Amino acid sequence: MSFKRWVRAVMMSSIRKISAVAGSPFLRLAVLVIGLVVALAVGWWLGPDTPLLDIRTWRGESGAWTPLLFVLLFGAAALVFTPRPALSAIAGILFTLPVAVPVVVTGTVLGAGLAFGIARLLGREALAPLLRKGRLGALDSAFARRGFTATVICRLLPVLPYGVVNYGAGVTRVRLLPFLAGTAVGTLPANIAYITAGNALAAGAGWMPAIWLALAVAFVVCAGWGARRLVHGRSSPRVGQDCAEGTASQH
Repeated sequence: MSFKRWVRAVMMSSIRKISAVAGSPFLRLAVLVIGLVVALAVGWWLGPDTPLLDIRTWRGESGAWTPLLFVLLFGAAALVFTPRPALSAIAGILFTLPVAVPVVVTGTVLGAGLAFGIARLLGREALAPLLRKGRLGALDSAFARRGFTATVICRLLPVLPYGVVNYGAGVTRVRLLPFLAGTAVGTLPANIAYITAGNALAAGAGWMPAIWLALAVAFVVCAGWGARRLVHGRSSPRVGQDCAEGTASQH
């Protein structure tokens, strides 16, 4: 073999090995874990004083493109676990109810879809063997068979954080469209409650903001109670049982 052919063979072999390593499911999982740690660190570093949660910043940027900008930042904020209630309330302060609701719903679905896609791309293949049996297997099966219903239930349960569900669903077998639809429906009660509270705070009419805020909290609690009844009720026994068992395995 000539020197040139030998060099070419070595280069091709090295490229194949690098490609194999880069395509390793466990390497992608490691990237996902590192990314989540970085996202948590960024979210903690930004904290409540971030300009993203500063009403004055948004009022200074008010314009025709503000709703679209808010949607994009809402989606990006979901990746670093920025509190969704705060963002929804800010939307209620900035926009009227007919504008705030589609803005928040779109931003919620966008953030969920981005996190879902990242987790599906980087973590699904490596974690799939762990989701084939036991309670995690039951949860995976519930998402695979009844993706929309399971997502709605998980979204309504107040003990499951929005960001955790986004990334967690990405490693299950749930399909993207049922997950996004379930996210839009399941988060709608809480989103409307937070937006309404924001509207009341913006109005600043005496005791009315406090009253609306109390009603918003009661609304969210009732939605969570309804989800728990659905989990343990007879109307959807298998999905409810699987979600309950899968959720319990995470605590």
